[in-house]
Amino acid sequence: MQNKGSRPGLPGLRNFDFYYLILAFLCVAGCTSFEHLTTVRNEIPKAKECAKCHVDIYQEWAQSDHAKAYVNREFRQATDDYAFESCLSCHAPEPSATDQAPRLRASDREEGITCVCCHLEQGRLAGPMDPTGAVHPHPVGVRPAFYRSSKMCGGCHQGTLDEWDSAAGNKETCQQCHMEVVIRKVTQPTEGISHVLVAMEKTVVLRRHTFSILGDYIRDKILTVRGENRGAVLTLQIRNNLPHNLPTGEFGFRVIELAVTALDGQSRDKVLGRRELTPELATAIPARGTLTWDLEMPPDTTEVLVRVQRRSYEGTPVIALAYVELAL
Repeated sequence: MQNKGSRPGLPGLRNFDFYYLILAFLCVAGCTSFEHLTTVRNEIPKAKECAKCHVDIYQEWAQSDHAKAYVNREFRQATDDYAFESCLSCHAPEPSATDQAPRLRASDREEGITCVCCHLEQGRLAGPMDPTGAVHPHPVGVRPAFYRSSKMCGGCHQGTLDEWDSAAGNKETCQQCHMEVVIRKVTQPTEGISHVLVAMEKTVVLRRHTFSILGDYIRDKILTVRGENRGAVLTLQIRNNLPHNLPTGEFGFRVIELAVTALDGQSRDKVLGRRELTPELATAIPARGTLTWDLEMPPDTTEVLVRVQRRSYEGTPVIALAYVELAL
């Protein structure tokens, strides 16, 4: 006996789903070819082409440092208006889904680290999961191990990857800390036809393409600050819980600022010490390492405030990493 809600030869597929599927195939068949998304000729496929379907991902990328990697003011100044060519390839790489150091592309450098830099591979748009829709208009490559590995980021962030490799124990990947988890569909509808296609797509667990230096979802995990009162001396211990140095990075300007203030019973404050940690001076706190700092305290100290923040180029926001009150 045939199931009344199914089509012959398509077990378990309801009439409603069947007609949606037929309509979707007709829509795709009538669409303009998507070959330009997977072909590099005199120019690369633009991010705005990907935005026609992957709306949310595009908007996240467009606000990220990756989108501005080649055109931001700090990079232009640091390279003397692009005179130092050895620095350029990671800021405008050729499309290459690989963990090897990239090559500088010849065109469209203002796109920075754009979609196809990480997702175009041998005529396919690759990613970590199987296609989630009933149809997909362009070839799809599936490489979960690669796209969920820190080595994917190591082609450009080689120094940080070396630090990550050296960190012991179980550790988060780059993606787990710098790409927040989100539950949604891979694509979003923008036109009448796309509503049909997106309606059949599964909702899945994805990661945002923000590539943020610090998200609220990891802020409390970065540092552990402890203090031991030894009479006239406070022994401060600041542990870096990250699987890379703090600060990290081989190029550019970044510094971790430490400030320790003592309060007495009258709420009067006195600065006990200030320090700056930089990669260039080899003062960064190693991955999973601890900085120990002895500070002289006034005898009437009742509380110590410890502030840790990250500062980068002038004009960029200062990022608060920790603000800890230690009662004595």
